[in-house]
Amino acid sequence: MGNCVSLSMSSDQLMKKVCQWLEVKGSYVHDLGKNLGALERTMEELKAKRDDLSRKVRREEDRGLQRLSEFQVWLTRVETIENRANDLLSTRDAQLQRLCLCGFCSKSLISSYRYGKIVLLTLKEVEKLKSRVFEVVCEQAQTSEVEERQLQPTIFGQERMLKKAWNHLMGDEVGIMGMYGMGGVGKTTLLAQLNNRFSDKSCGFDFVIWVVVSKELHVEKIQDEIARKVGIRGEEWKQEEKSQKRDVIYNFLRKKRFV
Repeated sequence: MGNCVSLSMSSDQLMKKVCQWLEVKGSYVHDLGKNLGALERTMEELKAKRDDLSRKVRREEDRGLQRLSEFQVWLTRVETIENRANDLLSTRDAQLQRLCLCGFCSKSLISSYRYGKIVLLTLKEVEKLKSRVFEVVCEQAQTSEVEERQLQPTIFGQERMLKKAWNHLMGDEVGIMGMYGMGGVGKTTLLAQLNNRFSDKSCGFDFVIWVVVSKELHVEKIQDEIARKVGIRGEEWKQEEKSQKRDVIYNFLRKKRFV
């Protein structure tokens, strides 16, 4: 008698599980319209959040900061889920037209079931991405140390010129210093000596930038090299026009002490 009661309870539990399973699976179809609407709304909210954060990151990158890798991963995931959501929403009308009996059945049940399941899973992933909180999206870029230059043999009297040039650089009254002379008199060697001196002295400069300019002037190459030296990077920089790059570099360096 006890065994019969036990069997009856097990059957009830089994039936309950089956009903719950059918309810979940059936919701893929009869909740399809509601889930599609929620997917569209939540995706719009996610894109707005992405755009706001991306603008913030671009402003930080213009100041020489570097975006966090975890934020870049999040952006990539948002792009992936956006493409998937767009594909699902593009066939929404055709999928909804298949439903019948107030959405509790479909003219193509298996197709509607699969589509509805993907819609719900995509909605949950969009909600998860939207709920992500970023307290910080950028950090101080790790700038490389001064790159030492290979030196040519010192020319007689160059130590005196090196000391004079160094003192000018260290003085607050000097903003621009030029060197001139015939080829081979040691201008490049003197610059290399100055550069190398920065590598073993803390002189209060934020950046020491060495850029070689060829006779055939390529302004954008010079801009890109300066940007690389000071840590300005990212896709936004690559898409900037020459005049825009000029402004970005100016606004970044105008508050810095650099050579």
